[in-house]
Amino acid sequence: MNEQQFWAQLQQLIYPSEIAQAQWERLVQLHASPPLPTKLIIQTICNGSVYLTEKSPLNFPTITPAVSLSANQQLALEMAVSNSAIALIVGSPATGKTRIATTLAHAAINLSKRVLLLTHHNAALTAYRNLPGYPFWCQQQDYRNWLINELRSRHLAQPQMDYLPLHLLPDAELAKLRTPAKLERWLPIIQTASRQKLTELLQQEFPDLESARVELLAYRLKQLEPLLHQQLRLSQLYSNLSEQAMTELADQLTENSQAPVLGTVAEFMQPQHQSLWQTTFDLVIVEEAQDLTWLELMLLSGLGQKLVLFGDEMPRRSPQSSQPQSFFTRFSQCFNWLSQHLLPAYRCHLTEQFRLHPEIAKLVYPVMCDRWILTQSSRVNYHLPQIAHRLVWHDVPNQTAGKQMIAFLQHFDPQLSSQIGMITFCDQQRDWLQTHSPKEFSELLIGTVAEWAGMERAIAIVSCVGHPETIPPEAINIALTRGRDYLILFGDYDVWWQVSSPMRALLAQVDKERMVVLS
Repeated sequence: MNEQQFWAQLQQLIYPSEIAQAQWERLVQLHASPPLPTKLIIQTICNGSVYLTEKSPLNFPTITPAVSLSANQQLALEMAVSNSAIALIVGSPATGKTRIATTLAHAAINLSKRVLLLTHHNAALTAYRNLPGYPFWCQQQDYRNWLINELRSRHLAQPQMDYLPLHLLPDAELAKLRTPAKLERWLPIIQTASRQKLTELLQQEFPDLESARVELLAYRLKQLEPLLHQQLRLSQLYSNLSEQAMTELADQLTENSQAPVLGTVAEFMQPQHQSLWQTTFDLVIVEEAQDLTWLELMLLSGLGQKLVLFGDEMPRRSPQSSQPQSFFTRFSQCFNWLSQHLLPAYRCHLTEQFRLHPEIAKLVYPVMCDRWILTQSSRVNYHLPQIAHRLVWHDVPNQTAGKQMIAFLQHFDPQLSSQIGMITFCDQQRDWLQTHSPKEFSELLIGTVAEWAGMERAIAIVSCVGHPETIPPEAINIALTRGRDYLILFGDYDVWWQVSSPMRALLAQVDKERMVVLS
């Protein structure tokens, strides 16, 4: 296939829609002047594996990760920060893709690089909610208006002043007195009253505190009085900013390279975000890249100087039709195709996992991938005497699976609820479990597989209710890798045995018994 055929076949993937015209115009721009990531993809498809001598001008210095990384993960990070056009990081669930992506995003933003970070599920964005700067979330609103609302309601309403000496721990009681309303009331008292009088008044404000604690609070307030006065003054100034001043401030922040853009791929492709397509990002990071379509991949490749893709390597699906098909139809899984055809200089396979207990990992990973995955476990694992095995399948009819799961939950102390999660393959089962879960398990996490992306708990209880033929292997893989120390599955053995899937491969490791103990 030559480049002319490539563009002709790619344009056939654009279906009539509200955003089709914008996609078409963007492809025309890429055709006329393809950036390095786009050029590498085109040349790899048309000419086979190639190496581009031209490099992106990222020029990252040496990065010291804030979190510990294994040697394998460190190698992937170094590839991600290199000046190559593309870095493709392949790894099964729990091999550290999110950890590497988070480290990369933090480092890029702190070095004033403009970052676009996308996933396919909103839940997977949870790990990035504390990124520095003013992250823009691609939702149903314009970035400029969203930023003005954020500045008004959250950031300028109370200026953040971390003025405590480094040798002092954060003071929760002091923080309660730092709101504008509290400062307006207390600052005149702090300035004029003696420390003894201030202590007496604080004792009335905080009757539950010990006298020594109140005395310490009074001492700190006296010491920090100039800074408290400055904070109140800033709050008053910010609250009186005119609309024009607020707009000018928002415009300046919009141009700030330290304002990353985050969201799902679907949200980013919506018409209200077309202006972002004209932005040149230093770094485009995509998690769950195995779900990208070719059209999405090509559009995203044209947005940045470097494209970093994180994803699972999934089994190749055979074409369903014997009719002549285009390249993009025959090889619909673009991430898998790239992982097999890009030169090794552009791809890295993660071969270590740190989440699952070894007894679970040795049964789960062989059904998910053909690669050998080394289990690294250095932490103390949960050991619950009421559960004799780490991985168990409860053979129950679909109609009673929910009731059986709730009954099984009663074996645990409610204080463990923050370490327990329930996973479902359908919304209806999730809603039923949420309605019927015991109220004392207030921190119990219940959600569908999509809502569990990037999440984990010590104990995962999986509802295998649904039609196995409609559940994609990647959803099953997520469900099997959310429980660090215990994985308990409830479902109809015979139903799952009839359909080829990772779950059937898991069940094939044991004899057909109604209470199947896998480890």
